[in-house]
Formats: sequence, structure tokens, C-alpha cells
Amino acid sequence: MGFFKDVHTITKQAKEIDKTWDPAAQARAGTERMAEATAMMAATTAALAAPPEDAVDASASVVSAGMANGMINGNPVVPVELLIQQDGMPPRPLSTSVMVPVTELARVHAGATLPVKLSRSNPAALAVDWSAPA
Repeated sequence: MGFFKDVHTITKQAKEIDKTWDPAAQARAGTERMAEATAMMAATTAALAAPPEDAVDASASVVSAGMANGMINGNPVVPVELLIQQDGMPPRPLSTSVMVPVTELARVHAGATLPVKLSRSNPAALAVDWSAPA
């Protein structure tokens, strides 16, 4: 008797969950997250593919780092607030998300300085150079 009672309870709970579950909202949220990831990857690609006359090596101070809001190939995507420090330019703030290799997560914290690559022609294009020493 206990087994059938448990199955009945689980079935009842599943029906309650189904009442509030909206597959269309889940699909819209997934599409939105995918668009954000695509934009982040496009900005990274633009910074890394900038022609030599347009490419700039700079540093970025991490003002704040949030909780990972996604994963790409097992690497977390972390929202960060950065202060970009570029030779001959005043520091400028930048809010973005960066894909952080799991082995480099310890480098992303408030107060840390990260080496970055920028594009002069596209101020939103930024790529963190994870291969550079800390």
C-alpha cells in the first residue's frame, strides 16, 4: 500500500508543477541567454581579430564580479564590471560578461588586474588574455 500511496503523491506533485510551468517562457529565456552569449563571443572575436594597427594591449581592473550566469564548453560566463586602463587614455568603465576558463576563476575577483586586448575602432570589443601572466 505504501508504494502506491507514494506514486499517487508524486503524481499529484507533478500535476501541481505542471500548472505553473510555461514552456514558451522557458524558450524565450533560453533564446535571450543565447543572444547574450552570441554578443559576448562576437565582442571577444572582434578584439582578437582586430588588425595590428587597430589592436591595443591594455589592462582592466575588476571592480566587481558576479555569479556565473551560464556555461560555454564547461567554462563559466561571469558578469564583470571593469575599469579599462589604456596608455594615453583616461580610465573608462565597461560592463560585460567574460567566459573564464575554470583554471583561471581565481583571477576574477574585485581588485584584480587582468591583461586585455581591445580594438580602437570598437570600444565594446574586449578579450581577456588568459595566457598572459597574472
